[in-house]
Amino acid sequence: MNSPMKYIFVVALFMLGMVPSSSAYAATAEAVNTQHSAEVLQQFNDDVVIAPERLIDVKRKHQILFWMGGSLLILILLAAGFGIAMGIFDKDVFIWHVLSAGLATTLAIAHGVVAFVWFYPG
Repeated sequence: MNSPMKYIFVVALFMLGMVPSSSAYAATAEAVNTQHSAEVLQQFNDDVVIAPERLIDVKRKHQILFWMGGSLLILILLAAGFGIAMGIFDKDVFIWHVLSAGLATTLAIAHGVVAFVWFYPG
């Protein structure tokens, strides 16, 4: 394969990145790409201004999540109590059981979403 086709094949492989390059060039290219990426991201962070309504102290966030968790615990205990009252004592509290279980589920989802939004690492 000593024809021009061999050179075309080598050039095509090089263009596809399949021919190994020198490690010095790769390290330099990686450093330039990292620096360029940081500069691009910095442009977006310069203009960020958080509205005063959204600026909540971490202590206040913890208090809100605490009260959400406390009310969630009460709703779960109510749902369990109504379920036991229906199952063991044959009481007619199905509506209250479903209502407290539905509210507990809704509050659990809201509690999880708020915790992820406020305290996601990063």
